[in-house]
Amino acid sequence: MKKLVAALALILAGSSHAAVLTSTAAPQLAGATIHTFDDVTPGAYAVLNLPGVQIIGNGGPMSVDSNNSSFGIGGRQLNNYSGSPSSFDLVFTAPVGAFGIYSGAVNAPWVYTAYDVDGNELESFTTPGTCCGVEFYGLANAAGIARVNLRTSYDWAVFDNLYVAALAPADLPEPASIALFGAAIAAYAGTRRAKRARK
Repeated sequence: MKKLVAALALILAGSSHAAVLTSTAAPQLAGATIHTFDDVTPGAYAVLNLPGVQIIGNGGPMSVDSNNSSFGIGGRQLNNYSGSPSSFDLVFTAPVGAFGIYSGAVNAPWVYTAYDVDGNELESFTTPGTCCGVEFYGLANAAGIARVNLRTSYDWAVFDNLYVAALAPADLPEPASIALFGAAIAAYAGTRRAKRARK
């Protein structure tokens, strides 16, 4: 029984396809929606609502402006002047398969942590924190990313071009495989009961 349960766990874990993304060309981002922040009214925000995602500044307001476009992709961008807020939460309307975002002007590592709908940590990645060029980082997880937290220790950074990719149906656990293992476990349990009854 333990072997069957372990095999099922391995198959389900193998289907999660977790990955750290360092390029917009990553296959997990194919067909992604791109939020450039260019259509956001400049100003300070505690919460920023974009189609499919809500961005929350933790510990202070975040800014959207084009004052430091040389550190980003250009145009308007999201940033945390003077290190406030110290972290951002990206809360997705529905679980996504992958996300990624450009960052610039960083002077310290940032930790990107993805969570599922129940608040369980799926994976975490710490960026190098190399000053000061534009870099792209993201996470992919077929278990479904419901929220991502971006945090650092007092570092001002510029974020631009948020990529959000839908959860692909092909990445979901295959129902037939789960049903097959369920049937195998039930058959094994029946065999054990039959053996006990003969004793």
